[in-house]
Amino acid sequence: MFSQFRNSENRHILTLILGCLMMSSMGIFANLMEQTHPANIVFLRFFFCVVSLPLIALISYPLFPRATKEKWTETIDFAKKHPLLWIMVGTAMALVVALYTLGAVLLSVGLSVILLYTAAIWFPLAEKLACRYLFPDMRPTQFRRAYYLSVFLNLCGLMIIILGTTQLPSFGSVSSLVGLGAALGASIAFSFSMVLIRVMKIRGIKTDQMIVASSCIGTLIMFPALFLFPVLLTTGNLSYAFGMGFVATALGGLVYFKGFGSVRTTLAPILSYLEPIFGFALAVLILSEAFSITLLIGMAIILASNIGYTLLDIWRSRVLLVELEK
Repeated sequence: MFSQFRNSENRHILTLILGCLMMSSMGIFANLMEQTHPANIVFLRFFFCVVSLPLIALISYPLFPRATKEKWTETIDFAKKHPLLWIMVGTAMALVVALYTLGAVLLSVGLSVILLYTAAIWFPLAEKLACRYLFPDMRPTQFRRAYYLSVFLNLCGLMIIILGTTQLPSFGSVSSLVGLGAALGASIAFSFSMVLIRVMKIRGIKTDQMIVASSCIGTLIMFPALFLFPVLLTTGNLSYAFGMGFVATALGGLVYFKGFGSVRTTLAPILSYLEPIFGFALAVLILSEAFSITLLIGMAIILASNIGYTLLDIWRSRVLLVELEK
């Protein structure tokens, strides 16, 4: 029975769900850290991710020597053969991670994780600019009207959330304004990262390489913060920082991409929306975050429009997907 489970799709589904849960825990670890500047929280997330990657390799090598060797070979080849793309991918994803972390610390974990998924609003513009100035050999995606309807609903949800944040008692403070700006900036940066994901797939590069590139570049960029801003390196803070880097970023990202690439194409995109749902639930359960009706409506519109469009897109492409999965 156990062998049947291992060979079934259920194992891959559980892998993807576990990856979503692990990645969604980032904001919890970040908010549990004390007397540490947000910039250093970002640095510690990158740093412990960099440290965790070789640690994961050492642990996995005795169990999966061939797969571990292949993964390191892919990582080295990506940096050697596509250095400019490696820098762009690392910088863009590092910006997403940094801004998202700041939003989670300064504004709200629940709001930040939902706002990240408004990247659909900016994606068409980001793709057109990238195709014109960076990748002229790549053609922009031809979107149907349903996509722009989803963008409009995302925009409506975003405006409702911005309206809702103005009603918060803390709104107007510098930290709340910076947090909201960071969360919005993360979604814009994520839209460009989505373009780069398409470029990586065309080049035959696996998307989990984004974790390696972004953590290396992010660590270098944020290293000066360690000397400029307050940081408290207690046992508790280091434990939470390790949780951010190891559980939520390095291991969580690898598990997520492993599951996403193994689950049926018709199911993986839907399951990936468990990440913002888990993030929202953890924020409520562990951090006791409270949301007004206005905020809940805006968040529900964003999630519903994205999931709805994904389902519609899968339904329209069902014939092609069936052929690919034969």
